[in-house]
Amino acid sequence: MIDRRRLYRFPWSKPDNAGGWVEVTDECTLSCRGCYRHKIEGHRPLEAVLQDIRDCRRMTNCDGMAIAGGEPLIYPHILDVVAAMAGLKIKPTILSNGEKLTPELARELKRAGLAKIHLHVDSVQNRPGWEGKTEAELNELRQHYADLLHGVGGIQCGYHVTVFRTTLPFLPEITAWCKRNIDRVQHISFIAFRTLPNTPDVAYFAAGRRVRLETLGDVPHDPRETSITAEEMLGEISAGHPDFAPAAYLNGSAAVETYKYLIGIYVGSRRGIYGTLGPRTVEMVQSGYHLLKGRYLSFLRSPVVGRKLFLLAFADPHLRRAWAAYLRACARDPRHLVSRIYAQSIHLHQPNEFLDGRVNLCDSCLNMMAYAGRLISSCRLDEYRVYGTAVVPAVVR
Repeated sequence: MIDRRRLYRFPWSKPDNAGGWVEVTDECTLSCRGCYRHKIEGHRPLEAVLQDIRDCRRMTNCDGMAIAGGEPLIYPHILDVVAAMAGLKIKPTILSNGEKLTPELARELKRAGLAKIHLHVDSVQNRPGWEGKTEAELNELRQHYADLLHGVGGIQCGYHVTVFRTTLPFLPEITAWCKRNIDRVQHISFIAFRTLPNTPDVAYFAAGRRVRLETLGDVPHDPRETSITAEEMLGEISAGHPDFAPAAYLNGSAAVETYKYLIGIYVGSRRGIYGTLGPRTVEMVQSGYHLLKGRYLSFLRSPVVGRKLFLLAFADPHLRRAWAAYLRACARDPRHLVSRIYAQSIHLHQPNEFLDGRVNLCDSCLNMMAYAGRLISSCRLDEYRVYGTAVVPAVVR
């Protein structure tokens, strides 16, 4: 049982947020189960994308922004988009399946100002050459991309993994792989599969007209598939990694007791993990960044936090334990003294869901985007693209 009082609730709001989102294309090289993006527009005009970036920055005060799709790496103007964001002092992050990623393209993206790339790799993508592989076996592919980006340098590497009932037990193995690669993998998001519940007691409407579920994406027949919670994912990881402890969260908008994000942050070197950051460190970093920069932090420009991080141990018992573990490691092996110290974040994400006729979004979501000059949740974009408005559930009696 999680004691919310012992966690830090991120202070973000819609107009003062750490993150933003822009879509550049709805074309993709893969067709992943659970994808809710329709092929309607193809590649968007560059000027429309740049206007959305400016609008999103103005409305959210964001520190970083995700460049999404579709597959952004096949967008013909991707370098221009990255450069435009960097010019606005926004940290650009590309969300990609990695199919088109090469060292040459990575170097071009680095020169344009790319800060981070998050690669979607999981076992339900029907990825050519990797069909039938388990999540544990896909660590080989994750290692390939992590090594590629590490070789280029200057671009942080993260991963997204969509979690289904069948893949939930693999979370400890993927986490173990991440911890071994803390020097080259800075982030992983475990995202519980979500879609509209296909139950006879709920109907869906857009602008007063009933809509068919099939027009909005993958609709499973087993409701258990869409019921994985952040707490369940935490339980799976903690069973294999008792050292993992979440430090911060975001709650749901309609069901405030739910955890839409549970975020833990490991600190360690390539020689081993020392511990995790606690809520007080996350709070001090977020508050201090806002005080100095006038906005909340999306992620550090460099994942190398260094030994200076331990100066915050006076206020954080989690960090004090990590510091003690670091000192013990140095005593056993002096090479720890010269090893770089990294931070690695692990996000457990329970996305947009429909509960008892309510839409439970991420309260103060960091993935808001500009659409036609207004701010919407990026996970609901296709509702606007298909119906011109958000879809509303209603309980049928």
